[in-house]
Amino acid sequence: MTFFSAISSVARVVENLVDTTLTADDSHRPEVMNVAAPADRAAQTPKDRTDAAVLKYQQSPTPEALAELKAAIHAEMQARYAEEFRARPTGAVYDASTINHYGSSIAGRYGNDPATVKVINGAVDELRVEHEVDFTLRVAAGGGDAQAVINILDSQWQSLSPEARAQLSTSPELATLMRERVEPWVAEPYANFQDNGDPKAKIQPANEASRRLAELTSGLPPELAAAVVTQNLDTIMKIAEVKPMYAGEKYGGSSYTNMARVVGSLGDSPAAQQLISDIAMTYLAHSSEWRGQWVPLSENISNSIRDGASPALALEIARQLEASGRTEESGIVLRGVVEGAQALQRRTEADIAEYQGMLAELGRVLKYAEGLPPDAIAKAVEKYVEGKGPEWKAKFEQLEQRLIGHGELFKETLAGLNGLPESVKTTYPELQSQLEQLANSDSVLQAIGLAASRDRDFLVGAKADSMLSLFDVNKVSKEGAEFLKRLASDAIQQNALAVFAEVDRSDPASVANAKSRLEQLGSRYANLLGKDAAQYQQAIDALSKLVDVPGDNQVLLQTRLKQFDSALRGIEGFNPDQPAGITFRSLGVAAAGLTFAKSTSDAISDQSWANTIGAFGDAAGLTKDVRDLMHRPGSMPVGPDSSFADTQRSIRADVRFENWNRALGLVSATGDVAKMVDALLSDRPYKHVEAGLYAVGATGTVVMALSSGPAGALIGSVMVGISVFGNSSLAGHRDKEAKIELSQQFLIDAGFTPEAARIIGDLGEDKYYQSVPVVPLLMEEGRRGALSPDGRKLTPEESIQAINNMPPDELQVRVNRLRIANQ
Repeated sequence: MTFFSAISSVARVVENLVDTTLTADDSHRPEVMNVAAPADRAAQTPKDRTDAAVLKYQQSPTPEALAELKAAIHAEMQARYAEEFRARPTGAVYDASTINHYGSSIAGRYGNDPATVKVINGAVDELRVEHEVDFTLRVAAGGGDAQAVINILDSQWQSLSPEARAQLSTSPELATLMRERVEPWVAEPYANFQDNGDPKAKIQPANEASRRLAELTSGLPPELAAAVVTQNLDTIMKIAEVKPMYAGEKYGGSSYTNMARVVGSLGDSPAAQQLISDIAMTYLAHSSEWRGQWVPLSENISNSIRDGASPALALEIARQLEASGRTEESGIVLRGVVEGAQALQRRTEADIAEYQGMLAELGRVLKYAEGLPPDAIAKAVEKYVEGKGPEWKAKFEQLEQRLIGHGELFKETLAGLNGLPESVKTTYPELQSQLEQLANSDSVLQAIGLAASRDRDFLVGAKADSMLSLFDVNKVSKEGAEFLKRLASDAIQQNALAVFAEVDRSDPASVANAKSRLEQLGSRYANLLGKDAAQYQQAIDALSKLVDVPGDNQVLLQTRLKQFDSALRGIEGFNPDQPAGITFRSLGVAAAGLTFAKSTSDAISDQSWANTIGAFGDAAGLTKDVRDLMHRPGSMPVGPDSSFADTQRSIRADVRFENWNRALGLVSATGDVAKMVDALLSDRPYKHVEAGLYAVGATGTVVMALSSGPAGALIGSVMVGISVFGNSSLAGHRDKEAKIELSQQFLIDAGFTPEAARIIGDLGEDKYYQSVPVVPLLMEEGRRGALSPDGRKLTPEESIQAINNMPPDELQVRVNRLRIANQ
């Protein structure tokens, strides 16, 4: 069953639930269970029952009284909902938000008694969680086959609260659902299997059962994946009976790779680690029969990682082998992990070459069209993509996703190997040197950089720290050293924003912990920053002074941001027109925005948000163009499942979600601004533009990256690609005439006349002044008023019109002068 048919099943089940429990006919009113209600109170109204239960609990707070109070609240909620449903059957919905609304109303009746309100809120929370879990299980149970059940659970999971997720993942009802609806399908390949002693006969059922298990757990939240795996341990024990030589591709086996994928879906929680340990132990239980099988096992491990599977199972097998004194075998397993990562590296190099080729053409025309308004760029890009056809765009997206997947797997593999106990590492003496060589290779760095640009949590956490500690600015090329500095900057941004998102400014211990975490960032990434480590540490120290500012004191926030700006100006390389300066100022504004978003229970309007962020940006010393961008959502989608969403769920209840979500949009825009400006300023060939690009680029390619729709996402991909892979990728492989023709057509699609496009477009040369992109220079002239007879400053749209209206000879002279001055 496809995902969409599974969603249709959800709709049908929900419809059936509503039809069978709530109708507009009074004779079908939902039954209200009077749990623990005395018989002489049966005639009470639901409200009277709740009031009586409250009084009874206040007089004697026993477990029985609390159970009656919870039941009375539930009954009152059900009765109120039944009334709403009769009034508007197609519009009334009984869900978590409805329960919270009713609960707030009920608690409000006892607002003068904080202790009672607290007890009622606790009961409401339990009722909400129980409803979320019960509803999810009932919907999933109506989903049809095993894959449909899992798809529905996965889709419902996204909307559950953390408390409901925790309760659902360990509920006996979920275990029963898995046992009845999922386990039989996974075990089916063994239904008619007879073990006749031929080890090859075990290949087919193991392949099929492990494939089904891998498909079910692919992309699942780790908690749900664990529930699936736990209920299929009997089948996993049969899969593990296959000897390594028959579990790998040489003899047509795929069960090891499939199981490596399954284990990779479990995450790294303590419960997951125990489950992974049990699965590894299941494999090693047959190791007494593995004479001559260790090299095939190593090959299986290598091939699985090469093909994108997790190394977690192999690493746990190595740990257990070393613990039992089998050091030689442990070393063979680790060699398989390293060789798998090396094979993945070779595939990554090929993918990067193809990715650069696809980026080159569009990247070049974008470079020669900087400064144009977003709508004009979006229109031209859409025309460009239309000309390429849907296959090109699909291929680009698939390639990018594959590279991001490589980056994520490199992170897991490097961190997993580096995090092994020293006793395990010594079973493979070459491990450390090969690990450092792998980590500091260009292809691995680039894949990790691309993954980090797409996930603002990628460089946060123990795994990220373990991986980043392997990078060494002294072991990479000059270009690699610059890239490591950008990666360190990204890591600082991601970790710092996580600190500001989580800090509780009313708790001195939380504030102290936040400052300590910030202070550690500089030393943590010193190996990436090289000679600039001291300056970055100073900038981080200046940033830490924003931690303890109350979010409801905007004046104090602005004062601290002004002090932050002043401190940055005193650090070499951190002026407002330098990449690090723009990055950290953006980070300071984002931190202030997160603080502000958490400080009020009132909804923040778009205009007030824009004004607030504008004021923060002004105080931090950012130019107007960057300030104007920072209240806009970024090119990457921001929603309830974005970074910091779980933090948002756990902060105090009166924080409005739309405020927090708007702050997440600011974080995304901030990251894009910093990354794009950094990319644009890197290896800039024309010095005048470099000196003033903070005023030009912010309304150029940075705006492109923040454009909405498919064009904005694609342009964002290209500009991140430039940041990751370097401007050298824009040299292109097409001939001079093709470059000229493409550039001119792109500018025509953006709104220029053919004659103007001919004069201002790419001339196809790379070594002479004529190749200097002139569009951003002209757009800057428009902004300064140099394109209008009366000196009036023009918008980008007005500048395009002024260029179109200019006589060709006059335009050519102006263009030549600009190119010569900026060669």
